[in-house]
Amino acid sequence: MAYPIQWLDATFSSRARTEELLRPDVESELITPHDFQLAAAFLPGLHRYWPYGYAMLGSGAAAGYARFYRRPPASLNRTSLLATVAGFLGAAYGQFRRAKAHWTFTQLLDDPLAFSQALENVNQRTGGVRPLTWTLQRAKDVPGREDVHGDVPRPAEDVWASGADSATQPDPAPRSAQVPATSTSETILKNRWEEIRAANARKAGQSSSWDALRQNHERSRMQGQNGTAGAERVSGETDRAREQAQFDALLEAERRVASR
Repeated sequence: MAYPIQWLDATFSSRARTEELLRPDVESELITPHDFQLAAAFLPGLHRYWPYGYAMLGSGAAAGYARFYRRPPASLNRTSLLATVAGFLGAAYGQFRRAKAHWTFTQLLDDPLAFSQALENVNQRTGGVRPLTWTLQRAKDVPGREDVHGDVPRPAEDVWASGADSATQPDPAPRSAQVPATSTSETILKNRWEEIRAANARKAGQSSSWDALRQNHERSRMQGQNGTAGAERVSGETDRAREQAQFDALLEAERRVASR
């Protein structure tokens, strides 16, 4: 969890001040009592003075060695140079120790994300004019806790992001620019419907041609069947007439035989 150490040192200057600023958030259960007590004990601690202390220690040790323990003693200019370099290195070491202490503090927190939001609430309570650099990103990582922020509403969506949203929102396109797009869409849709109707018409034409061929074939077959049936009927009638004539001839022959 990254946060501005300088702001923390300036804001939480004492244990009483730290408890006063974080009490609304622990009462609203945004942060746990453990995190509240840990912050009250650590934030106003002596680690804020470590860079200065190590700078003075390094500078004093270098100057004392150069002037009193070194043989022959160093000149005043060389002693000043050594003290300056040693003081710079001591300050850097003190900054490193302080940063490491803050990192250890964040590792001991029960909920670092909720504590980040609590610090943003403190920033607003103390009259902060801009958000802490890490708060907006942290606020996005804490789902379902919009209603638990002490006595200050969530800044990520209400206070800090309003100006940024209005600045980054694109201007709506002019109506004159939207009309051609609509007309183009309508033209494309109309052409598509015309293509579909033309395809249906072609299919209908093909179906009509096939129907005509099928009807002609059925008509020819029916005519062929009718012709065959007529020929069979005529042939049958001829056979019956022939048989009737033969039967009549037999009857006539029998009458002749009987009359003799």
